[in-house]
Amino acid sequence: MTLLLVSFIAGMLTVLAPCILPLLPIIIGGSISDTQTRWKPFIITASLAVSIIFFTLILKATTAFIDIPPQFWKGVSGGILIFFGVITLFPEIWEYFAKNFTPKKANRLLASGTKSKSIWGDITIGAALGPVFSSCSPTYAVIIALVLPESFHRGLIYLIAYVVGLSVVLLLIAFIGQRLTKKLEGVANPKGLFKRFLGVLFIAVGFAVFFGYDKAIEGRILDTGIYDGISDIEGSLIDKADIDF
Repeated sequence: MTLLLVSFIAGMLTVLAPCILPLLPIIIGGSISDTQTRWKPFIITASLAVSIIFFTLILKATTAFIDIPPQFWKGVSGGILIFFGVITLFPEIWEYFAKNFTPKKANRLLASGTKSKSIWGDITIGAALGPVFSSCSPTYAVIIALVLPESFHRGLIYLIAYVVGLSVVLLLIAFIGQRLTKKLEGVANPKGLFKRFLGVLFIAVGFAVFFGYDKAIEGRILDTGIYDGISDIEGSLIDKADIDF
């Protein structure tokens, strides 16, 4: 078995790990819209995947930003999620801001983008957790620690395979969540109870990321040994993999 295939399988198995917990509310909640558009889950998941690859290479495989403290990236990611949570919880705040504090031309563009569900918001939501993404996967650790330093292009291919495997399962979860919420009353109401719940959820995840509570929770779950079985499966696959440079 090649490490390429192992990387893809490991990405799929990562969804069962506690390290993925901060991503699930963003993928599921972000994929739910007033219009339930078909492409929303694809956009959010794809932007998350690109963000994970980019920031893995920049922050973990190079020393380009070595002087930037981790708290900075937590602040950026957490701040973005909190912002989207606030405007989801209180859409009138965004409407007031767009009406009173932007030039007329920009105001029209913002209003148009809001009404048409502009993809830029979806891209930003998906990319928000890339800078603070961490994986419990042994395969991911092998790619970052062993393969990338020896062969960048091969490590990049394995990293992409891992993220594709992760994204496939996250996309499936997003579609399941979207299908289930279609049956709930009030989902289409931007000021309804369900939307306000999503706003609170985004804010909670944002604060957890900002203050590092997400890592603390993940650590406690890992200490219980609940993920040991999946980790052992990956370990056996890595042992059988043909790792060459």
